[in-house]
Amino acid sequence: MLLAVNVANKNISFAIFDDPYAEPTVKFSVASDIRKTADEYVILVKQLLDYSGIDVKAVDGVIMASVVPPLNDVIRHVILALTDKTPLVVGPGVKTGFAIRIDDPAELGADIVANASAAVATIKSEKLENPALILDMGTVTTLFAINKNREVVGGAILPGIDMSLDALHREAALLPSIELTGSARAIGKNTRESLISGVVLGQAAMIDGLIDRFEKELKCKNGEALLFATGEKCKGVIANCTRTFRYDPTLTLKGLACIYKNTVG
Repeated sequence: MLLAVNVANKNISFAIFDDPYAEPTVKFSVASDIRKTADEYVILVKQLLDYSGIDVKAVDGVIMASVVPPLNDVIRHVILALTDKTPLVVGPGVKTGFAIRIDDPAELGADIVANASAAVATIKSEKLENPALILDMGTVTTLFAINKNREVVGGAILPGIDMSLDALHREAALLPSIELTGSARAIGKNTRESLISGVVLGQAAMIDGLIDRFEKELKCKNGEALLFATGEKCKGVIANCTRTFRYDPTLTLKGLACIYKNTVG
């Protein structure tokens, strides 16, 4: 039984895998909070594992990815305390199953590495030769490219939806803080609808435009690239894109399971 842990800016996600290439049997998340002590996290995560019916003694491997350095040691302690296992941490030296062709591979975020691992595993399992693009919409929005040789060759990083809304509310006094609920239409009839149009449809149009440019730089045909998507803010945006995505809310966790399999066996 494998425990995969993804430490993101807003949430820490946990998943249990019986098979690293299958759906997780259990998944849950807790808020990322650098003010919490390791002991507080131990109690919280233990309660959620117990509630999910997981015997921590049955966990025989753990992998962890993090983009929140202040929480790294805390979560390592939590994992060791609960499972008596030292986690494999995604970083230089792990066997991802693909090459990273950017100026400094160490700069690539562990979550992006995990997403790419899951995408490459899918491409291999389906015996495809297409390039792929991976959209991840969380605190920030990222779009990264995998070429036909199954190499990560770079990508784009842009403000996330919540970041965009917070900036509008903070810098423009008359614009309210809103929740992204309801349908999006281009011509908003009030301030709220106009904000939703600008943020949701704006992100969708930006993603469509980036995909067009990515495909040109990858020297592939329009529509040839496989499109993967993940992240809590994704579904409403990709529904307004002109392209069709393979949406998977557990893509990052699945990628961690694949990396563990590649590295440990």
